[in-house]
Amino acid sequence: MFLLLTFPILATLYSLPLIFRWVGPNPIYGFRNERSRRDRATWYRANRIAGISILLAMMFCVAIEFAIPALRNTHAGHLTSVVIQISALIIANAWTTFRILTKPTAQR
Repeated sequence: MFLLLTFPILATLYSLPLIFRWVGPNPIYGFRNERSRRDRATWYRANRIAGISILLAMMFCVAIEFAIPALRNTHAGHLTSVVIQISALIIANAWTTFRILTKPTAQR
């Protein structure tokens, strides 16, 4: 059971600095794209959305793992759980990208 929770715990720990805006613009950590690199406000907004998306995705994964006993009790269930967790992170990233890229930029 601990192994099923390891990835969600690590992803949650990764997301907290993004949610609380503890990470400034950098080339390594956080949600980075052309728009977020150009504008500091967009950087913090994008990373907050990414952090919240990751946190919600991991909460969803853990809820599913506890709701469906076969995911916790079988080897195939463990593999399925990992696939669900990875899929949830991909969806969270896609959601963040959609949210950031569909918001018009301010004209200066």
